[in-house]
Amino acid sequence: MARPESTESTVEISEIENSFPTPPRPPKPAINYRKTLPPLPLSPVPETLLFSAQPAQHVDANTSRVSKTTDTLKSLLTAWGGNRDVRLSLAVPEMEERPPRPVTKDWPRPATAATTATAATGVSYSSTGSQRTIKYGTGKHANIELSPQPSEDPEDPLNWPAWKKMFNFGALLSMVALVGVMKTAYISVNSVIAIEEGVSYTAAVALTAVPLMMSAVTGLASLIIARVWGKRPVYLVSMVMIFIGLVWNTHVRGSLTQNMAARIFQGLGWGAFDTLVLGSIQDTYFEHERQSMIIIHYVVSIATTISSPLLGGVASSGPRSFELQFEIMSAFLSISILLLVFGAPETTYNRVVSDDQPPTIERSQSLWPTITFTKEATLEYIANMKPWSYKADEINLSLILQAPRAMLAPTTGLLFTLTLLPYASFWSLVSSLSLLFSPLPFMLSSASLGALMVGPFLLATPVAVGLAFPQFHRRFTPTVHLTTLAIGTAIASIGILGFGLYLAGSMEMPTDGSGDALSTPWDLGLNHVSLPVVSFLLGILAAGSVALDATIRPVIQRSTAFTSANLAVGLRNTADMHGGLICLRNLVTGAFILGLPNAIFMWDGLKEATLGMGITQLAVTAGACGVYWYWDENVRRLDGRVMGLIDLSILKKTTSFFDTD
Repeated sequence: MARPESTESTVEISEIENSFPTPPRPPKPAINYRKTLPPLPLSPVPETLLFSAQPAQHVDANTSRVSKTTDTLKSLLTAWGGNRDVRLSLAVPEMEERPPRPVTKDWPRPATAATTATAATGVSYSSTGSQRTIKYGTGKHANIELSPQPSEDPEDPLNWPAWKKMFNFGALLSMVALVGVMKTAYISVNSVIAIEEGVSYTAAVALTAVPLMMSAVTGLASLIIARVWGKRPVYLVSMVMIFIGLVWNTHVRGSLTQNMAARIFQGLGWGAFDTLVLGSIQDTYFEHERQSMIIIHYVVSIATTISSPLLGGVASSGPRSFELQFEIMSAFLSISILLLVFGAPETTYNRVVSDDQPPTIERSQSLWPTITFTKEATLEYIANMKPWSYKADEINLSLILQAPRAMLAPTTGLLFTLTLLPYASFWSLVSSLSLLFSPLPFMLSSASLGALMVGPFLLATPVAVGLAFPQFHRRFTPTVHLTTLAIGTAIASIGILGFGLYLAGSMEMPTDGSGDALSTPWDLGLNHVSLPVVSFLLGILAAGSVALDATIRPVIQRSTAFTSANLAVGLRNTADMHGGLICLRNLVTGAFILGLPNAIFMWDGLKEATLGMGITQLAVTAGACGVYWYWDENVRRLDGRVMGLIDLSILKKTTSFFDTD
């Protein structure tokens, strides 16, 4: 009688297989060989192998179990031996030898946001071994990882309460709006100035062109100085320049020299608010907050610059002429000065974030300050609003050349070439409206000339708003990029060609004898030219220019993401490339405004100039699309080399590998 089996057994089937040597297989016949497994040997299992680790009382039971297991395996092999489709493994599946894992050609990448936030603290830790503290937002943004990661310093602009951020943004935005209004204040009164001062029309438009070119110089200087001493002192000095020029401009009628001097002072102050405001927004807001603020800043800048002649023409119709515009702007400037002095602190900050330090401060989302307005609190707030509170840790040539290098980067140059002609042609044609429509046969007043900007305002502003939304940036693939360039160029070229050909064709004398024999070009006038059509064509040109400008920010962000070592460097390069592009366009656009009146003094000259600009833009866009399609990555690589973001010295071989120990 067989003894009962023990409930404890450590004998594994794989050990049985390993304990019996497998007999050699016979040589493989050529054909018709029936695959079968060889029978297992029936010799007893050595006790020293199977039961070396077992207690003495379990030896007999385990021996019986081994014998029974061997008989069962033999019967199974005999039953299945003739089935060539069955494969029987004697090893436990977990113990089978598995094939090696394929070797990947990419090295493991560091983990980024594989974290889970806790509702109590708004903090989580990285899934990597560093246990890096990751901070999250508050309120409805509690599940959003903050980018950039703020420090634990209350003076860090990212840690400011919401009301302080909005106060700072509102102060800067008010100055941006005033700068936009000042730039185009003379568009509707250029002919009035030329007649009153007894100068040429070119001298009159120089009051717009020269300060615009000066703003290009001070804009680049502002980027350099702000890198060393911060943005607030640059804002304050620029505000003083604008204040001097604006107040002076209220009493310059009758003196072109004083008028030009006042405008130069204004231009010296425009540069900082053209180039630094984007950087201040990036310094103050997190990534999930930044987009809406950038849209507001961009739309306000476009809307105020285009709409200024609408109200300026009406204000200049009275006895005070253009001086009334600057008196009104001086009133608004006084408010902006208070906002800037007391509401725009320094935003440049050297942020040091500790990987293992837990958060110790709370970020207030209140839109109104919760402090008590006492004398001590007021004095403390004013004491913290220092005119100058930042200085770079180290001032060297590399720091000073950051902004100029960004301006000369290939991506900046390509964007400048692509967007220049629509932008410059629009503002140069608009600045020449008084030359075209103030004399006979039109004799339009300053208010009527300003009304011609209705079309650009109604068409360009919605396009600027629509293409500034995040949906466009998230879908900014190469195909979308090239499609936007093609559509924007087509619309802008239609506006340029349509404006010139329509006016030149309408003012031509009929050559087929259908006209009156005694008629002159002065008899045509409004009988042949429709002012709403002229405004609409200018609006198409403005819309096309804005559509091309919509590609600037995503292209720059794609370049900086490719070349920058970290987020802080990427944000800095983004602001520098934007500022450099603005400086280049202001400089060349001022030259266009200054030179175009001499080219379009006659109607045939207007036709030739617009034909040249429209056709040239088509050719430039075709070439730029080819560069983006075939050499886009190469352009971004050159950006890194020009801006000094790639250290090529590490690629140089100093010694041979075989010379080292």
